[in-house]
Amino acid sequence: MLTVELEEKLKKRGAFDECMVLNEAPPQLSDILNKLINNQKKKKSDIIRMINVDRNYGYQVLNGSRTPTRNFIIQLSLILKLDIDEMNYLLQLAGKSPLYVRNLVDARVFYAINHNMEYYDAVDFIWYSEVV
Repeated sequence: MLTVELEEKLKKRGAFDECMVLNEAPPQLSDILNKLINNQKKKKSDIIRMINVDRNYGYQVLNGSRTPTRNFIIQLSLILKLDIDEMNYLLQLAGKSPLYVRNLVDARVFYAINHNMEYYDAVDFIWYSEVV
């Protein structure tokens, strides 16, 4: 069950049910990533190739046996055209810090997402642009 679904159940519940919370394991990052990828009908192999990481590492992240880097989550979010809240949720599940726009790279990520930049343009802008 997604966290928002659990929140809705708690809102509607007359009395607090501890078991409802304790019996619901938190969502696994790999499950959420795979659901997002499948919903957009993307191929894992294409995503891993676009992110330009070792193939084994990419598959290990997607099957839950490795924790992704922060940049992996950011790049995946750009590929999937996620919004800031969705990306921050994935970062949180991965144990990474959310975007902080006072950080130049994070500000560029924020800008790229909010201006709907294409993936490769966004990557160039975020990590390879000259600092002005």
